[in-house]
Amino acid sequence: MQMMRAAVLGQPISHSKSPILHRAAYALLGADINYEAIELTPADAGEFAQQLRANQWAGCSVTMPLKDVFVPLMDEVSDRVARLGALNTIVVCRDGRLYGENTDVDGIVLALADAGVRHSSQATILGAGNTALAAIEAAAELGTTELKLVVRDPARASLAISLAQELGMRVELVEVNSFDELGIIADPLVISTLPPRAADSWVAPLGAGRGILLDVAYDPWPSELAQNWAGTVISGLHMLVHQAVEQARYFSALPFDELTRERVTNAMYHSLGLHRRG
Repeated sequence: MQMMRAAVLGQPISHSKSPILHRAAYALLGADINYEAIELTPADAGEFAQQLRANQWAGCSVTMPLKDVFVPLMDEVSDRVARLGALNTIVVCRDGRLYGENTDVDGIVLALADAGVRHSSQATILGAGNTALAAIEAAAELGTTELKLVVRDPARASLAISLAQELGMRVELVEVNSFDELGIIADPLVISTLPPRAADSWVAPLGAGRGILLDVAYDPWPSELAQNWAGTVISGLHMLVHQAVEQARYFSALPFDELTRERVTNAMYHSLGLHRRG
């Protein structure tokens, strides 16, 4: 069997832990897939997409700043990607067609499930970018009907607001510097979708929350936000693992029963020296 290729695409990409996770999974599964990290600019995405069709590719993980760039280059996308306008997974089909999926949603849902959160009627999301869109979709899967969206620039939150409303949520839009001294102390579930260090200046206005915080940033860790949180904190590495498990299922094209999923998940956690929550 010919060795297949897979990679994580982004800019910058040298910090990515995806190669560690995926290589652990394919070693366990016995899948002939070589996974690497490739620095790619948005300007080069179109040419790269064509290369995926012509070579022995299984698929690609996609990170900043490419999550929306690749969407129009796909032959088909999931309903989820169509709603979000952002993907993090490109699956190369056997006939060379490209299929776009977003497993960030699964990563958030499953990371929270490991911490015992399987339902939340209220949620607070920090940020309004592509990862925030995945967080809104995840919140909908958790049964959220009341969403607080905390942003620096309300003018850039229109897509996030529209998505939340489409998913049946009532949205409260809050500019981060407008909080009183209580901040978000009483909010039961907070998902920070901000890039590393971007939330540092948000710590003071947000306050030391007492609920559950999932901070998708994981390098450096703990983040300033996580260090100052009074409640339960979940590192973005947990989300990273769970979304990667779903990608490995797509890229390997192997049957994934519950036992296989558990074994792959645990192998990925072990590759990072982590213990699974729950």
